Amino acid sequence: MKPTYGAVSRYGLVAFASSLDQIGPFAADVHDAALALEAIRGHDPCDSTSIASPLPPVLDTLDDGVSGLRVGVVEELTDVEGVQPEVRAAVDGAAGALEDAGAKVERVSVPTVVHGLPAYYLIAPAEASSNLARYDGVRYGLRVDADDVAAMNAATRDAGFGPEVKRRIMLGTYALSAGYYDAYYGQAQRVRTLIIRDFERAYERFDVLLAPTSPTVAFPLGAKTADPLAMYLSDVCTIPTNLAGHPAISVPFGTGEGGLPVGVQVLAPALGEPVMFRAARALEVARR
Repeated sequence: MKPTYGAVSRYGLVAFASSLDQIGPFAADVHDAALALEAIRGHDPCDSTSIASPLPPVLDTLDDGVSGLRVGVVEELTDVEGVQPEVRAAVDGAAGALEDAGAKVERVSVPTVVHGLPAYYLIAPAEASSNLARYDGVRYGLRVDADDVAAMNAATRDAGFGPEVKRRIMLGTYALSAGYYDAYYGQAQRVRTLIIRDFERAYERFDVLLAPTSPTVAFPLGAKTADPLAMYLSDVCTIPTNLAGHPAISVPFGTGEGGLPVGVQVLAPALGEPVMFRAARALEVARR
């Protein structure tokens, strides 16, 4: 699960994209995820983005059920190009399970989420390019010796960063370069604002939202590393709520081809973890 931005301290985390980086638990079940979240969250004066106010408990209401809860199934994410039939069936099944448990389920449009993927892959690499510039072989970490400082710096970064990290640094450096900043990074941030506003409108009508976690059934580890675009497209459903800084949780809900798992995600507004966990718990119970 991914918490509200600022709910969990990032102090000590190797920074990738500072406006997006989050720490959240992987767990065997929903209860353990809630337990872990309550253990790790809270204000930290060492993190300037840390939320200072008390955070609402999640374990106390975990088994309160979803009776009367308003659930919106996000049309743009459920019907996004590339969504496999098994994934769409899982989302429909999850919506039906919540409805059977007493929730009120409707479809909802959040139009700008379709722009989340390109916005993210401008914002995240740009911030990564800036953050990872500190790994220069001088101040700390790996150092590869060479004849002069420039050669040492280049050799250190070449040896220390893997292919995907290098790809993102180059994308980000280009997006931040003179003459392109406003057209790329600046424009992506404006799209981000539109996504946040669309989510705000959706949460005026719904307590939580429902969508696929990924457009496809799980694939073998490393299967898409040779095709970066296909790999990036796997993030299309999870990126929008991350851009908004809102919490979300992925719950296994059935299997697809080869018995591989399908995840359904529950999204909630900022600090909406208690109601999000209630819906996640209801889905988990329905699958038993």
